[in-house]
Amino acid sequence: MNLPTLLVLAIVVVCFVAALVFICKNGGFGGECSGDCSSCAARCEAARQNKEDGKH
Repeated sequence: MNLPTLLVLAIVVVCFVAALVFICKNGGFGGECSGDCSSCAARCEAARQNKEDGKH
């Protein structure tokens, strides 16, 4: 392998690792959906209430 090939390979690996770190820090691959829609709705409503309480 020559230098340009190694540079491209290194850039691809760095981008892949950065994407994995970003995904893991932001909720993972599954999006934390357990199939219980009422639970998700309650969590969204609580977040909305906290946001509104901060404005007043």
